[in-house]
Amino acid sequence: MNSRTKKLILTAATSLAVLATLGSGTYLTMHAANDVSTVSQTAAPKTATADSAKLTATSTSGTKNNYKVTYTDQGGDQSATFQKKTLGNSQTATDEVDYVGQANGANVKLTKHTTAVAQGTMGHTYVHWTTGKWSVTAVTDNADTSGTPAQFAKQVNAQLKQASLPDTTKTGAVTVYSGTENAQANTVKWQSGKHLYAVNGTTAAETVKLAQKSAQ
Repeated sequence: MNSRTKKLILTAATSLAVLATLGSGTYLTMHAANDVSTVSQTAAPKTATADSAKLTATSTSGTKNNYKVTYTDQGGDQSATFQKKTLGNSQTATDEVDYVGQANGANVKLTKHTTAVAQGTMGHTYVHWTTGKWSVTAVTDNADTSGTPAQFAKQVNAQLKQASLPDTTKTGAVTVYSGTENAQANTVKWQSGKHLYAVNGTTAAETVKLAQKSAQ
């Protein structure tokens, strides 16, 4: 191997080493820039108040495309989460929403212009209706003596009319329960492009309010 060949090989190796170093640094910088650590870096609200209960965002983790914000109530208990997930495509995100379309059942008049249908199964009554791009399901335990399924559905419908849900939504679904759910079973989900947003909470009012606040 002559001196010219050795020089070319050495130069090429040096250039690759420099590029590798720059590439690694660029990757680390980009990764750090995508991280989120405060609620202001997300679409989630800092606070939300419903039925005199105030929720406050206490932790934020993840990246700009996939993050989770956790909320606690005034007693310091975790009561809700706000999540964003980025999926492979818009259809996959839509499928994750769990939109309820046409449903069969007995008619329930919620307002002059809104009629829902009720179905009973396994000790619960499900009242379904749609509003714009959203489907709504209000679930009542038949053992709950604090009110009827129709009363709870009307209460949910009234709250939904007080403020808008996110308007960037292509499709969305609200599923809420009349009682307090320790497992945060109340959900509001919506799809925007290939992004899926989901609010989970222990009460219907708080869960819906968080979603409404994110639209403001």
